[in-house]
Amino acid sequence: MMMFLMLAISLGLMFFIHYLSNQMIQNEVTHPSTKKSFIIKLLQFVKFAPFIALLVLLVLVSTTLHTKAGIRLSHAWYAAQFWAYYTFLYCIYMITKKKLFLLSMIISLFIAIYNTPLFRFENLFTGYNVVVANIFGTLMFINLWMAISRVLVQIKNK
Repeated sequence: MMMFLMLAISLGLMFFIHYLSNQMIQNEVTHPSTKKSFIIKLLQFVKFAPFIALLVLLVLVSTTLHTKAGIRLSHAWYAAQFWAYYTFLYCIYMITKKKLFLLSMIISLFIAIYNTPLFRFENLFTGYNVVVANIFGTLMFINLWMAISRVLVQIKNK
């Protein structure tokens, strides 16, 4: 039951991020160049952060953490997406100052914190369900990559 809730929230956040990246710049407020430069740098980092987290854990699993390698990598990939979504929503909030983004930030943060301990992820996604988490993590990554790319292009052009 809880697994389906997590997947539904993942799907909801994907649609929200897609919608947001298409609509948010229309109402963008111009910011001082220092704040704009900070947001651009943060978004560029967030774009690669889940991939970096996966690589770091891959190195750790191959050198020291030899048990549960598959589940650890799946866990890192899935949980990193929520942390990246949280940071992206924070950037969008900094740009727009709309309270709606605070709610979505809190949801993403709550799910990220909830999924961060490995034992919770193991309780949610067991057996073949880990593949479902990997698929959702990949879809979330692709969705966020496209959204950040759109937002960066629009911010840089203003």
